[in-house]
Amino acid sequence: MTSIDKVKKIINTFAIDTTVPFSSVKIEDVPSDTVRKVLHRLHESGYITIVSRGHFKKVKPFRELLFVYGSLKKGFDNHSLISHHAKRLGKALTIKKFGMYEDSFGNYPYLINAPFYRIHGELYEIPREDLLEKIDAFEGAPDYYQREKILVKTHHGVQRAYVYIQATSSIPKDQEPLREWKNDIDYKINQLDNYLSNMVGA
Repeated sequence: MTSIDKVKKIINTFAIDTTVPFSSVKIEDVPSDTVRKVLHRLHESGYITIVSRGHFKKVKPFRELLFVYGSLKKGFDNHSLISHHAKRLGKALTIKKFGMYEDSFGNYPYLINAPFYRIHGELYEIPREDLLEKIDAFEGAPDYYQREKILVKTHHGVQRAYVYIQATSSIPKDQEPLREWKNDIDYKINQLDNYLSNMVGA
């Protein structure tokens, strides 16, 4: 039995949502430093929640899938929000067609309900409810984006996943819809220059 299995065995004797100290997990042949490291790993995987320094609680199992198509993708500006806690399942493609456009500066894309293209992105497994809530806050959901479930195709087959959509936005008159959002710095600089030029011209 591994150290993780031994720690889980003790945790399973605790009631869900009851806060207990790290010191309550005592295993004769496992050093306390190792127990602490295991508890942090279990927190990241969603098995427990560390609620304060040296205290945790067992939580109900949580697993949701999230399809990302913009700055949360691997290699993009805001990937760090999910990189340490969510599991990347690989590339994915929406089954439904959407319209994907960019904000005025090209800083981020957004989806609208318009049947143009199947969108390329990535699929992540979210193991913690509080992580999904943190992503909601980052995306401005439900006021700016709405989080909805859609079908996406992966190399594992078709999966049902959350995605963030601007459900009430209309089709921009000055843009062509995108299939995939790319991390193109030169393009972003040109977008910013065009935006500033239009502002000055106005």
